[in-house]
Amino acid sequence: MDNLFLQTIKTKVDAWRDADYPNVEKETLNILKHIRKVGFLYTPQMEAFETYIYLKEVVKNKPTVDIFKSLFDKKADLLLALGLSKSEAFDYLEEPEKIDALLQEKFGDADYANQVYALTMGAGKTILMAVIMVYDFVLSFYHKNDDRFARNALVFAPDKTIIESLKEIKSFDYSKILPKEYENILLNVKYYYLEDTETPLAPIGNYNVIVSNSQKIILKTKNLTNNIKQGLFQDVKHLGKVEAENARLLAIRKLDGLAVFVDEAHHSYGKDLEGNLKKIKQTIEYLHKNTPITNVINLTGTPYVKNKMIADVVYHYGLKEGIERGILKQVRFYDYSNTKDDNFIQNIVETFWTEYGENRLEGKLPKIAFYSASIDDLRENLRPKLEKTLKEQNISLDKVLEYHTEAEDNKDDFVELDTEESNKQFILLVGKGTEGWNCRSLVATALFRKPKSSIFVLQSSTRCLRSIGDNSTIARIFLSTDNYKILDKELKNNFATDIEELQGKEQEQVEHELKIERKKKLKVNKILKEIISVKRKDTDKIKIDFRKFNTEKHQAFIAEGGIFLKEGIAGYQKTQATKKLEQKENLTFYEIVEVINRYTHLPCVDVEAILENNKFSRKDIVKKVNDNIGVLSFITDSILDNAYKYEEKKEIIEEELELTKLYPFKITREKGHDGLIVYREDANKKWGQSRIGFHINPYNFDSGDEKDLFQYLRGVLDENETVVDVYFTGGVNDPSHNEFYFEYYNPDEKRLAKYFPDFLVETTKGRYLVIEVKGGNQKEGYEKNKKTYKGNIKDIFNTVFAKELGFKEFQVENKNFEYRIVFDANLQARQHEIFEKIKKI
Repeated sequence: MDNLFLQTIKTKVDAWRDADYPNVEKETLNILKHIRKVGFLYTPQMEAFETYIYLKEVVKNKPTVDIFKSLFDKKADLLLALGLSKSEAFDYLEEPEKIDALLQEKFGDADYANQVYALTMGAGKTILMAVIMVYDFVLSFYHKNDDRFARNALVFAPDKTIIESLKEIKSFDYSKILPKEYENILLNVKYYYLEDTETPLAPIGNYNVIVSNSQKIILKTKNLTNNIKQGLFQDVKHLGKVEAENARLLAIRKLDGLAVFVDEAHHSYGKDLEGNLKKIKQTIEYLHKNTPITNVINLTGTPYVKNKMIADVVYHYGLKEGIERGILKQVRFYDYSNTKDDNFIQNIVETFWTEYGENRLEGKLPKIAFYSASIDDLRENLRPKLEKTLKEQNISLDKVLEYHTEAEDNKDDFVELDTEESNKQFILLVGKGTEGWNCRSLVATALFRKPKSSIFVLQSSTRCLRSIGDNSTIARIFLSTDNYKILDKELKNNFATDIEELQGKEQEQVEHELKIERKKKLKVNKILKEIISVKRKDTDKIKIDFRKFNTEKHQAFIAEGGIFLKEGIAGYQKTQATKKLEQKENLTFYEIVEVINRYTHLPCVDVEAILENNKFSRKDIVKKVNDNIGVLSFITDSILDNAYKYEEKKEIIEEELELTKLYPFKITREKGHDGLIVYREDANKKWGQSRIGFHINPYNFDSGDEKDLFQYLRGVLDENETVVDVYFTGGVNDPSHNEFYFEYYNPDEKRLAKYFPDFLVETTKGRYLVIEVKGGNQKEGYEKNKKTYKGNIKDIFNTVFAKELGFKEFQVENKNFEYRIVFDANLQARQHEIFEKIKKI
């Protein structure tokens, strides 16, 4: 955890826990020990609750900005924790006004405790809310004059769907978190769920819990212009509604010792939010000015605004930790490319029914949710095609449930989905079933169309990750390629190797100027290929041999990946494996000819003649193509291969490559990665003097493994007279600055790409060793591809192995170069192996 603020809080809470919770009230100590004994709460719930108590009782319930300032005795440390560089921090040290302005910009000017607890979906935010609420009520009962403890609670939910899920606050079995001697206090608690404007609100005394979305209680004013246009009757109706809502706010304002909970709190942060969501904060300020509130507790699974972590976050537990701790299901992703709606839906249903069928989980039928972009698209495309597929597989249509704003009659069925009584398994949604939907028997999701919001892709597709039973059930997410790319990007934020990226910490860009220390050039042999002629064959000689038809090459496929647990560690693996997807069409003969014309640029008359010359009747061609659309691609490729002839000229030339071209130039790195920027001067101080390395200064390492290996080689090779130098060439992946690269086939992007290896070791014998550094988690995929590779480009699926093949093509004409991949380069055994290799070359 590289967020210094969160790290410091965690360190202090850990030490406080290890010391058996000193400096808290005896009731608090009893509650904490009871919870530990019962063991009901998840680890993140317990850690967040402990953090809440520590900040309330030990730190004295201060505003977040005061907590922040109290954690850092030195101004320099405080400024660094704010994300400033050392040079910037130095400028602030003598100007306290600038520091105060910086703190206000980051935390605001609230004079009450306002904290964000960020727990991934499925980690139990609602139960955590209930635990905090009851803890405050118990403590305020025994310490009536202590204004740190709340006697009433207001819960803001972003919409009515979340209100429904928050009813768990009332139904929760509090004996799991409260010692028996405190249970009578709960008899005084009154619950109000303001789902409609007609729901009465008359809080009495203390221990009232009011749950509402912001629209039901925010302060509103009459818009005279709009009301005049609406007419007298509508004006009166509008005024009555406003008065009812404002009356609720007035009733809440009178409550003493009020704690405000904001669920899905990321909605109420950010300067660009408008409307009712933004007014949550305004309403809180209004309440606080009239009757000071005790504190504000914000809960969210997405503690980011514009990819930056909210400053008020005091506890964070992410998606990766949730899977590693078994709180969430493991998951597989299915990436559908080159496919149509019918095939997409058909294959999803087949996979779902094969993997889950009607095998109940905790007595509940497994379910899949289809998210559609619009109601019209759902009704005109998704549902008819789904029902057609279900009929073909003899699955009852009664298992389908449609729910959106025009299908509110189905709300009860939707609410009851996670029960043993529900017979629904195929759930069709528009604008429903995202935040707050807690359906643990949901085991799969499918996005039918690309939505406008990327966060919607993450929220909807991952709804199926909540654990159920012994958590051995694997969740599955079905996506088109467009949606897969969006989800892939969002997941990388949670599964990146760098912890700062994982938790979305606000990072500062740091600029570095790379300068030449020693110019370096080397001579290599390069292969030049040139197409010198293009000739068109006679169309009557073009043959199409269906014996060479390769279904895998011309067929739509599904790529599968997922989040896997290996030795207790969760890791995200991009899709690799493929699966055939059968597709049927209804094209006419002339439509087929038009497609071939479009891709071959041959006249339609010539295309028709080619087909006739190959003894294919129109009926045969139409049947073959419509039975398997891949046949059309095969015919097109066959014509292209035979209609044109390309003559290639190959020439070997000697070329001088420059490793230090067009310097100096500047790069920027995120502050969290700044430790991988190593200057020669710093290396000499930390590791001792050496003649090895730094042909440019600084070195821009991509990983700690690269840095560790360089440090090792720098020391052991310093006295080795056969070694001229070690050049780190992987930090500048731009041919305009570094010409030492190889071309290779990138299996992810399906094209040729440039590969810049990490290290180049030069010896006095005119020999070179090229070293590529990779993490240990990449070794398995590399070895698997190396074992299965049979010399065909389609056999390549691992990028590490693909780069090795690219080097081998270079090595054919440059036999004085050798190559070595190092996995886990931070291990001494691996480093010693490289050292022994260098001594032999």
